[in-house]
Amino acid sequence: MRKILLVVLSFVFLCAHAQLLKGGVSEEYIPQGFFGSWGVISKLDSSNNPTLFNYQSRDIWTLSGHDNILILQNLESGARSEITVKDKSKDNRTLKFEREKVVENKDSTKIIYREIVQFMLLGNNFSGTDKFIVEKYDENNTLIKKDEAKYVVEGVKISGKTPY
Repeated sequence: MRKILLVVLSFVFLCAHAQLLKGGVSEEYIPQGFFGSWGVISKLDSSNNPTLFNYQSRDIWTLSGHDNILILQNLESGARSEITVKDKSKDNRTLKFEREKVVENKDSTKIIYREIVQFMLLGNNFSGTDKFIVEKYDENNTLIKKDEAKYVVEGVKISGKTPY
């Protein structure tokens, strides 16, 4: 009788179905208020070579993402960027990121494009700066030219959740 009871209990425990609990910690690098569609105006504030850079641009951006990945899409031009945000927002209103693109040419020269962005969220608006740097290097990796531009950027939310 005892053996039969042990066999029955063993089957009960071996055949039991349980749900596995999974957990994790999510850090918010990107303030949620930035997610959505934005009408954005960028105006050239200063440059050492203003003929290289646009004086002004008007775009519609869609911002989305997860964890520390920001996805920026320009629906008009079809441009799409995935940006890793390294600076975590301490006030849940600031978005800072940098990105870099290196273009190697066939003649062993290269051009490095850098962008440094800082935006401050103010309800359904944001404002900030966008700094562009274009560095040209010769075949010996010596910097031969550096062009810079600083833009003042302002955005107005078109759609998406209101942060407050």
